[in-house]
Amino acid sequence: MIKKSQVDLVLLDIKMPKKDGFEVMSFIHDHFPDLPVVVLSTFDNVVNIQRMLKLGAKGYLLKDASTETIFTTIDSAITGNMVLQNQISDILFSQNHTETSPEETQNYNLSEKELKILSRVARGVKIKLIALEMHLSERTIKSNLTDIYIKMNVSTGVQAVALAVKNNLIDID
Repeated sequence: MIKKSQVDLVLLDIKMPKKDGFEVMSFIHDHFPDLPVVVLSTFDNVVNIQRMLKLGAKGYLLKDASTETIFTTIDSAITGNMVLQNQISDILFSQNHTETSPEETQNYNLSEKELKILSRVARGVKIKLIALEMHLSERTIKSNLTDIYIKMNVSTGVQAVALAVKNNLIDID
């Protein structure tokens, strides 16, 4: 299906003729865990979005996304970062955070491990080095970052770091 040496990124839809996007994403997740995948779909329901992100997608865009948003997301995914279109973030977090805004929550239920990862990201440490320092796989670090973004109701590492600093969760000195 895919040979990693031939592919830098996969742009994936959910509904396809022979295999659905979830099946392809599972295959990529199992066989090419470091291959970035960006989902471009018309499906905007929270179940599909969460499922793709849990399988390791680096981005999820709706097909009406601007060309600039698509290119920015692709560039971010290739460099190992995850970006969610604002509309996707709204969909994900409207169900999870209806009672409180991000400013009202102080700790976001981040674990010690997540705080350590976020602190290293704030210092500009690359994911590969964070993984080595913490004796974890790069895939685990990326998965933890996705969990952090979801818990904090943000779509980028910059937003997560800014919110963590604002709430005194991490120190960047």
